[in-house]
Amino acid sequence: MKLLSILDKYIYQELILPFLFGVLAFASIFVAADLVYLARVAVSVGAPFLQAVELALMKFPQVLVYVLPMSALMGVLLAVGKLSQNSELIAVQASGQSFWRTFRPIIVFGIIVTLLGLFVNDILAPAAITRYEALFNQMVRNKPMPVIKKNVILEEYQGGLLKTLLYATKFDPTTNTFTDISYFTFEGGKPESTTQAKKMVWTDKAWYLEQGRTIFYDNLKTTEMTFDRNTQPVSINYQPSDVTLVNKDPSQMGIRELRKRILLTNGQGDINDLLIEYHQKISIPFASLIFALLGATLAASSPRSGSARGFGLSIAIVFLYYVLLTLSSVLGQGGHLPPIIAAWTQNIIIGAWSLGLALKRGR
Repeated sequence: MKLLSILDKYIYQELILPFLFGVLAFASIFVAADLVYLARVAVSVGAPFLQAVELALMKFPQVLVYVLPMSALMGVLLAVGKLSQNSELIAVQASGQSFWRTFRPIIVFGIIVTLLGLFVNDILAPAAITRYEALFNQMVRNKPMPVIKKNVILEEYQGGLLKTLLYATKFDPTTNTFTDISYFTFEGGKPESTTQAKKMVWTDKAWYLEQGRTIFYDNLKTTEMTFDRNTQPVSINYQPSDVTLVNKDPSQMGIRELRKRILLTNGQGDINDLLIEYHQKISIPFASLIFALLGATLAASSPRSGSARGFGLSIAIVFLYYVLLTLSSVLGQGGHLPPIIAAWTQNIIIGAWSLGLALKRGR
């Protein structure tokens, strides 16, 4: 058991530096490209250069989501390639260790990097992007990001048909108040009522309309009701936090927030892009595990490969991965692939390749 523990520690030690080098190298490329653009914007609006640097750093968590799988692949290729080149893998396997036992720490490493990617995608990246938008708006317009949301639309469906539609010119999340409301209800796809109101306020865990009138439709008849001096309750499933969530950009949402946003639609309406975004927030971090297994198998199969070959191979595989990711996303957004398949196609193809090579190598 002690020998196995030493083997694991040795492989981890060989992995860490190439992995960290990959993170810094790839992240620097992306951040530097953003910094050039932001520096130009800062100069054009007369903002300090340090503000552009701060904005570029706010992009780091978002970049990290894509960098982690790339770095995991390069780290494994370089580390295992070195062990293979020095005949250390041959010595380990000659001592009776199987392929799967030898590379168990590689698989564990891939799982750890995958979990780290999921954490970044769910917590760090959304918060950083929100902060980035606020800072960018402050730099360009010299004023804080507006709190009040404009032109808010809330929809509810039942049985695939539109049940309610609410439009408001403004929503203030600090007071949970809508302004200038147009609220429509439908029965079997046909208009049931139309309501115009000055305000809609969240009170006692429910929404209430203020100062308005409702027109009810019954066959060819219409009935009108006004409520200028009292309030009228509204039955919609959206809470104040849900309204803020609906108006968020998907890039500013974590995995759990995006899932909640999709559940609010009850699977109805045009949510194809949201579903693709949600599944990609999971599939892209999961590529770290696939790349770790693929990198170990390829490096072990080429005992004479050096660092240059490992670096070049990692670039080629990453390029292939993101080409597949882009193509499948386009096909998914066009409705040619189901959202979950569109988000996982690249993982399925590369994963099948890596697993096939690993099974062949492990015989």
